[in-house]
Amino acid sequence: MRTFFLTAVALVAFTGTALAGDPLASYYGNTVVLSNPKTGDMQAFVNQDGSYSTKFADGKMVSGTWAVAGDQTCYTQTNPAPAADAKPFCAANADHKVGDSWKVAAADGTETTITIKAGR
Repeated sequence: MRTFFLTAVALVAFTGTALAGDPLASYYGNTVVLSNPKTGDMQAFVNQDGSYSTKFADGKMVSGTWAVAGDQTCYTQTNPAPAADAKPFCAANADHKVGDSWKVAAADGTETTITIKAGR
């Protein structure tokens, strides 16, 4: 469950509204770096085919699918398989583009800095 939560935080933090009809368009082919003093640097990747992956500082990887539902994007972890009662994580779309950097607070209050970098 912790892995799912961290991935969800990573993904919600960089949901964007680059182009009408495809709120994640500006993230395809780019890297989202998430810096957190507890977890270290993580890299998240969103793919146009509706998949995502996150590489944690310790080298572990998680992946899954994403889908836009109205003004939200919902993420479903598929690998490793989440707990049987896990639900998709949905978050409101926000406007971020390559080069942006901002801070979010995790559920435990830890501050995470997110930066969208061009390329992978």
